[in-house]
Amino acid sequence: MVKTVLVGLVTLALIGPAYAAPDKAPESSLVGTYACEGTNPDGKTYSGIVEIIKHHDAYLVRWTMPDDTQVVGIGILSGGMLSVSYFGGTPSLVVYSVAENGKLNGTWTAVGAEGELFTETLTKMPEGAPRPAKPTKRDSRPRPRITV
Repeated sequence: MVKTVLVGLVTLALIGPAYAAPDKAPESSLVGTYACEGTNPDGKTYSGIVEIIKHHDAYLVRWTMPDDTQVVGIGILSGGMLSVSYFGGTPSLVVYSVAENGKLNGTWTAVGAEGELFTETLTKMPEGAPRPAKPTKRDSRPRPRITV
């Protein structure tokens, strides 16, 4: 069942952008460090730090949460949308639209979320700026510790 749901999510992520407009932002502009703000299924907010690097034609994405939990995902940029699959205790998917102001506006879901969608916004830190301070612990998605 989980495999079927995950295959469906990945298929939607790959097929949907094929009908979208061409990429709006140069691919290299996605690379960097971002402040992350989002909403959990229980309605509580969370914050973190997200790092995006380009690896060949794909993107590696790493979330670091206030409790130092890290989650790593793999993403594809297509049609101005960055789709990232990750495992944060359960198979999950986030799709970001690339805004002209450098923000990535995301919608995410996970197996077990009963089809609900949640939001996450990434705000790029200026190039050369020091890495942002570790976010204060508010509430974070339950994610297993993964090292990169």
